[in-house]
Amino acid sequence: MLGRLSPTREMLLGARRAVLPFPNFSYRRNMSSSSSSKTPVRLVLFDVFDTLCTPRLPIHEQYHEEAIRGGLSPNSITPLTVRQAFRPAFKEIDATWPLYGKHSSPPLSPEEWWTTIIYQTLLVAGASKGELDKKIDVIAPSLLARFESDEGYHNFPETIACLNAIRDLGVKTSIISNADPRILKTLESLKILPLLSHPPTLSWDVEAAKPSSKIFESACKACEEEMGEGVIMVGDELKADFHGATSAGIEARLIRRPGEWSDGAARSAEEELGEVNVIRSLEDVVEEVKRRNSK
Repeated sequence: MLGRLSPTREMLLGARRAVLPFPNFSYRRNMSSSSSSKTPVRLVLFDVFDTLCTPRLPIHEQYHEEAIRGGLSPNSITPLTVRQAFRPAFKEIDATWPLYGKHSSPPLSPEEWWTTIIYQTLLVAGASKGELDKKIDVIAPSLLARFESDEGYHNFPETIACLNAIRDLGVKTSIISNADPRILKTLESLKILPLLSHPPTLSWDVEAAKPSSKIFESACKACEEEMGEGVIMVGDELKADFHGATSAGIEARLIRRPGEWSDGAARSAEEELGEVNVIRSLEDVVEEVKRRNSK
């Protein structure tokens, strides 16, 4: 539900939970991704979705639930038709009003842009236009509010402890997210925002999305840190988070929790991770900071 520049993961990452085998990773370290560096850690940057938090229920089920609660006929749509409808709806709206309609004439607010996505998704999913026209003013605000709160998402078990520990070690923390400003409400509700030393860097603000180097450079500048070793990006997407960060000239850790992950997440069991520094928990980040900063 929260905006992204590329096809959004909030809808896709929670579409259903998929149990896939945890790959047999080999750890070939390079300078940009090695946890063996002797350089103290100055700044840790985090991705949000599937890194710090994840949907409480599959996103398409939450869409369906709010639509029915908002008055749509239960016979008109199903969770599956909602899931199938989202991608084409998103692509159509994003092509018409890119960057959440920020530079449209007149400009759209993120709320207006997402309401259009919600409307088109439910229409393509099977809702009648007449019924949807009458109910969208109830359904859309309810969905927006749900995904701006801990009703839509919940933290991973170690998230808050990780952020507290890194703060206590005197290391800066922030977030890089391909998102619009509505994500700040979600992070506040999840009690993540107050634990960051610096405000998140959003693609909405810098008008560049991961894996672009621009967004990593902007985050380091906002945190008053130089690019290079000692700055670590932690995220779950190989291209956007890991390769984006290392290409920009900072370190990266790719988080791969064992077991389940959202099937909308940009990953597969066949990924080539031979030269990637993979961690299984945010606790690994804390241990690395302790080790490197105690020297």
